[in-house]
Amino acid sequence: MIVWICTDMEGLAGVSHWDECYHPDDNATEYLYGREQLTAEVNAAAQGCFDAGAKEVRVLDGHGRNRNRGFIRENLDKRVQIVWIGERNPLRWEGLDETVSAVAMIGQHAMAGTVNGFLDHTQSPKEICRYLINGEEYGEMGQFALYAGGFGVPLIYVSGDEALCEEARRQFPHVANTPTKRGTGWATCDLYPPNAVRSNIQHDIADALQAVTRADAWRLETPIEVSVEWAWSERADRFARFPNVRRPHARVVSWRIADQRDIYQYPSAEWTPEP
Repeated sequence: MIVWICTDMEGLAGVSHWDECYHPDDNATEYLYGREQLTAEVNAAAQGCFDAGAKEVRVLDGHGRNRNRGFIRENLDKRVQIVWIGERNPLRWEGLDETVSAVAMIGQHAMAGTVNGFLDHTQSPKEICRYLINGEEYGEMGQFALYAGGFGVPLIYVSGDEALCEEARRQFPHVANTPTKRGTGWATCDLYPPNAVRSNIQHDIADALQAVTRADAWRLETPIEVSVEWAWSERADRFARFPNVRRPHARVVSWRIADQRDIYQYPSAEWTPEP
């Protein structure tokens, strides 16, 4: 069994401040603390996977600010294989293919516009207001589930704040979840004891892997309609000039994809949506 994990930082058990995951200084005390929380939480998840019989655990540093340098390598479980981008245009994640048994997310946050979602956003904080797939609003969790589903691989587990866990229960009822904290506003939260959370993560992801079935992989009929509402119209201007992009509103652009694995693609000179 191969398990592929995507990580983020806003939903980590020990993180309660913007600077712990977005400080501009790589050597800032706050940011180094956030990286320690990330590494510890990945170790707990990896141990749970191996407890459940995984022969390989692949982990992607999915927090953009980290630039694939978020894990504290000397503290990371040596059995974990770090992966990154396999190719671009179209974007494909390294090591995520039909041979993977299941995918999971650690430290994830709720979608943009979620009340009491701690640092809730979808891809670009303060830029994207809504991201829709076939007219229904999704966040980064939904995009990841759709991408993995393109290979027939199910999302089976997530950890993050209570708002993220509620999002998972609403959109993907089969996905197990571990709450890490309770958001009280966009930038405020009440943390749960990190050591207890990590123990729960280890146990919960192991349990989730015992019930893996490819029938839970998310598949949609194509073409699939993708719509993005930006915070201001200039962002929509950037994409509206490309072929096959529609603009139903000054701040909204939409396009179609024929392969659900192209969910991460934005119209560009290198990639053109379906007509």
